[in-house]
This record gives sequence, C-alpha cells and structure tokens, in this order.
Amino acid sequence: MKRVFALLYLLFTTLFFCEQVRFVSGDFYPPFIYKNERQQVVGISVEILKAIEKVSDLRFDIELMPFSEALKLVETGHADMINLIFKTPEREKMFLFSKPILRVQSLVWVRKELKVNDFKELSAFVVGVVEGDANEALLRQKNPSVLVKRFESFQQLIEAVENREIDAFLMEDLTASYYLIKHDLYHLFESLPPLSVEWTYFAFARTKPQLVEKFNAALDRLPKREIERIINLFVKPRFFVPAWLWWFILTGSVGTFSIVMILLLINKRLERLVALRTDELRKKNEELQASYEEIEAMNQELQATNQELDAMNQELRATNEELEAMNQELMNLNKQLEEKTKQAERFQKGFQDVLDLASKLTFETIQEKEFLLSVLRTFKDYLPASRVAGVVLRSVSEPGKTLVCLTNEKDPVIQRIDESFDFASESARVEILKTVARFCDEKAPSGVELVPIASQDSVHGVLLYFSGGVSAVEKQYVEKFALFVATLLSLRSYMREQGIFQRRLLSVVVKALEYYDYYTRGHSENVARYASSFAENLGLDKSVIRRLFWAGMVHDVGKIFVPQQVLNKNGFLSPEEYELVKIHPVKSFELLNEAGLQEIAKIAKYHHERYDGKGYPDGLVGDAIPFESRILAVVDAFDAMTTNRPYKEAMTIEEAIVEIERCSGSQFDPHLAEVFVKLLKEKPELFLKKG
Repeated sequence: MKRVFALLYLLFTTLFFCEQVRFVSGDFYPPFIYKNERQQVVGISVEILKAIEKVSDLRFDIELMPFSEALKLVETGHADMINLIFKTPEREKMFLFSKPILRVQSLVWVRKELKVNDFKELSAFVVGVVEGDANEALLRQKNPSVLVKRFESFQQLIEAVENREIDAFLMEDLTASYYLIKHDLYHLFESLPPLSVEWTYFAFARTKPQLVEKFNAALDRLPKREIERIINLFVKPRFFVPAWLWWFILTGSVGTFSIVMILLLINKRLERLVALRTDELRKKNEELQASYEEIEAMNQELQATNQELDAMNQELRATNEELEAMNQELMNLNKQLEEKTKQAERFQKGFQDVLDLASKLTFETIQEKEFLLSVLRTFKDYLPASRVAGVVLRSVSEPGKTLVCLTNEKDPVIQRIDESFDFASESARVEILKTVARFCDEKAPSGVELVPIASQDSVHGVLLYFSGGVSAVEKQYVEKFALFVATLLSLRSYMREQGIFQRRLLSVVVKALEYYDYYTRGHSENVARYASSFAENLGLDKSVIRRLFWAGMVHDVGKIFVPQQVLNKNGFLSPEEYELVKIHPVKSFELLNEAGLQEIAKIAKYHHERYDGKGYPDGLVGDAIPFESRILAVVDAFDAMTTNRPYKEAMTIEEAIVEIERCSGSQFDPHLAEVFVKLLKEKPELFLKKG
C-alpha cells in the first residue's frame, strides 16, 4: 500500500507542480537528435533535457518535424523552445537564448595516410560537402582552387567516404565524429585546423523569459562534466586495436607461460645438480686434505732441489752470454732483410696505386692516352734513380702506327708515329731504342731495359726503363708490371666493344619505344639533351653527364608495358589508368638491369619520386632519392610542361619557371630547382625544342 501511495503522490506532483514545456526540433540531426532503429527519439539534446528534468520541475514534450516548421512554431509562440541552434543578430530579434551549451567546430577531415598538413594541399583531392553547407564559402577562402563534390545528405557523403570515392570532406566535428564512429572510420581520419568555431544554444519563444531563467538555473545545477559525459555517449571513439597487436599479445602470453614452465623445470634440474655437486665437492675436500700432507713432504724435497737449481743457474748465465752474441748476428741479418722488404713493399705500393687507377676505368676513360701516362708515372716513382720509363705499343685504332708514351726527366711524351715494329723479334730492339732516343734528346740511351708486353695471343709492345740501381727482385716486379699492362690493353679492347654494344642497344630501345608511344617521340631526346646540359652547368664529371644523357634517352622504356590506348588517350587519365602508367619506372628498371645497365636502370627507376615523399614507385623522401634521378625529375617535368598534349597547351618557358618555383621543395629538390630556374633565365636557348 505504501508503494501505491508513493506512486500516486509522484503522479500528483508531476501533474500539478511540474511545468510542461513543448520542445520542437528538426526531425533528423544526429548526434543531437534523431530516431534510432526502434523509432525512439535519442541524441545529445534528448539526454541534456533528461538531465535538466532531474534537477528541476521542468518536463519536456519532444516533437520532431521539419526544421523550418519548428522555427516558425517557436517564433509565433505555439511552441516553447527549439533544439540547439546558432545565435545570429536576426535570431536574437525573434528568440530568447539559453546559456551556451556546446561549441561546434567546422572542420575538413582527411585520411591520415595522405599526410595533408594545410588547406593548400587539398588542391590534389576532391572534398565532399553536403549541399547548402555555408562553410563551403569559408573553405574556398582558404583555398580558392579546391574541387568539391556536393551530396544531398550526411549519410550519402559518409557512404562515399566509406567506399573510398572521396578522401576528404567538410563537416561539423560532432556530426562527423558520430558518422565516422558509426561506420568504423574514425581511426582512419584526422582534421585540419577549424574553419569556424561557434557556440550553440537552446532558443525560446520571446514570451517565455521565466522559462529561460528556470532552464539556465537548472543548467547551473548540473554536474560540472555532465554535458561532456552525454556527448561521449554518442561520439566517443572506440579504441582501435590492430589484429596484429592481438596476435602479438596472444603469442607473447603463450611464450611467457612457456618460458616460465621451462624455467621451473630447469630450476628443478639445477637443484638436483647442485645436490650432486655438493656431495662431490665434499669428497674432493677430503682428498685435498690428504694431498696437503703429501705436499708438505714434497716441500722438503723441493728445498733440496732448489740448491741444485742454483748451481744450474750459474751455468745458464754463461749460456745466456753466448746467446746474446748470437742475437747480435741475427739483428744484423734482420737489418738486411728489412732493406729487402722495403724494396718489395715499395713495388707493392706502386702496384696498388696502379690498381686504384685501373679501378676507375670505364669504356670512355680506358681509351684515353692520359690514363696510360698516369700509370707510367706511378711505375717510375717506384724505380730508384730511373731517368726514363715508358711503353712503345702497336696502335690498335690506327693500323701501321705505333704509340710512344714516355715519362722522362723533362716533359712527358705521348705520341703516335708512322712506323711499325715486329715486337716479337730481337732485331727490333735497336730500332726501338733509336726511336726512344729521338724523344729523349739522346743518340742512344744507355742502360735501358726492354720488357715484352705480351698476352696469350699477341705481343702488344715493350715496356722500357733505366735499369741502373734496380735489383734482381725489383726486375721480377717489372716483368709482372709488363704483364699487368698487357692485361689492361686486352681489357681496353673488350670494354670498347662492350661500350659500342651498349650504345647500339640503348638506341634500339629508344626507337622501339617511339614506335609504341607517339608522345615519347622527341620527348626522350629532349630530356636527354636537357639533363646533360643541366649536368654540365652543375660541373659534374663527364661520366655522370654521359650516364644522365642515356638515362634521359631510356627513362620511359617501361611504358611498353602500358596499353597504348592509355598512353595516347585524348584527355585526362582515370585513377585506374593512372595506376597502370605508374608501373613504367619499375619496368624501365627491370629491362635496363637485365641488359647490364645497372647505374642507368637505377636513375630511371626513381625519376618520378617527389622530394616530399609523395612520388612513386617507392615514396622516397629528400636525399634518399638518387642525385641523378632528382636531376632527371626536373628536366622531365620541364619538357612535359612545355610540350603540347591533346588535353593541354604547352607552357612558355616563363610559365614553366613559375610552376617549377611553386613545386620547389615539394615535387623538386629545392637546390636543383633554384639552379635550373637560374639556368633557364640565363641560357634559354639551351632548352628550345628541336625539330
């Protein structure tokens, strides 16, 4: 009976002492107010009203309808209050407002994987916007060139995000959090700085000032963080634990348990071993005690032996004196050996210096006479008192002629003469010495030795040197040096043939690509020419300049793996077509690498990498991109900018300069971009199209 009376009292109090408030709202505004799957009215606003009812005598009758109708009812006084809205000067004339309830931020949300840091970088993406959102104008103030796609509702926009149709969208923070959490996307997105920050308020009919006072007083009585708790009921993100972390925790737990069990077993085993070992040590201690007594007896015997050792020590002193005399003789012999060793080390150092020169050979440098002269100078430095050193060789490139290369006391000599010798015959020695004498300003140089430079199949010429002061050991090294020079000559012939083959191979590859892709016709030659001109301006080695030239010629050879209808499409590429085009640097690398052109292959592979790490195929950043590839990236982009395509007209050099400066530090190496722009301004004639 008491419970019945209590319920009746509560009903009576509610009917006669509580103030009923007609609350109206737009019919769908998640997470603030909406109907759930069971058609119940829920949301942040509903929970705030329930909290107000607990601390006041206000009771709210909630009605959902189109937002415009709800505004009209409150304005005309047919409803008491309306759901959360923004305060504007026009609305202050029509409504009374509660204290500020929630601060709402308008944000642009972007996928974390894109690493977008400011509004300018949004130009590369499509931004989703709900049709009629006033914040679109604020976004265009930040970035006038942004491209937007409008949707009829929040739900359609989020579905497009979920299907990866768009990667960025504009939405208020609480609404966006609600939808991202609902679709399990919250952990994939981050927001840029707010476009706007405004407070929302409950609005009341102007005829209800007492109701506003009651409502605000109830707000003050709410617990300090009650509204924050209510918000978290609807928009608190769930903690995202990757699947690999769950496997890691499970594996770690199983591993830890296994280790503990193994340690317990090991501990048991160790306890047994310690017990056995303790017993053994006890027995050993008893044995040692017995041994101690025996040692005492032996000590007495040792004292007697010590006296005998003293006598033997005197004999050893006499022997030591004899050994010292022998040691002096050994030191003298060692000194002679050191002198011989120094001679050998001197020639070994000479061979090492020559090997260092040989390690720098390429099919360009090995043909240069200066390289042979450098080798001879190194050889001469390690011959004592040698006034002259040189080679007389049969000319391979000019039959019937002979190459004479001498490092004498005056100026070095490197010259071809219209004579030929039979280097395999003994009679040629006199004629060779006469020829050398002409260049040494002597009638017949005396003390000059000739060593044949011969390989397995032929005699290339002779090595000559002044033999005065050269030991027999050093003469052996001279003969080995002659054999080494013969090897270099054979290597020169091989590398010359290899260089010719590689040039022809690259030319064939470029022609094949030009037949396949019309745009490549002329583009590869332009890029090669621009790259070599740029490299010369940077002061790079000739070998680097040649490498960049050929890399420019073949950097796009991988496009033969891209369908022709994609390469020659009359218009912009779709995302799927663009992904097909992005495979060409890797394919270029694979083809060139298989052809033995590893250095050129590496340059071609990375010529589409960006300095900020947003390029392809590997997303390298900054100096991690090979230097030659960074050069190729600038000139490749320049030629693309200044070339007519079906979907765009070519830029002028001045327009291209503006674009390169804009992309400096993002697409291009800032230092290379600065130097290239300076070169374009000072020598534009180097970058005019040919043909």
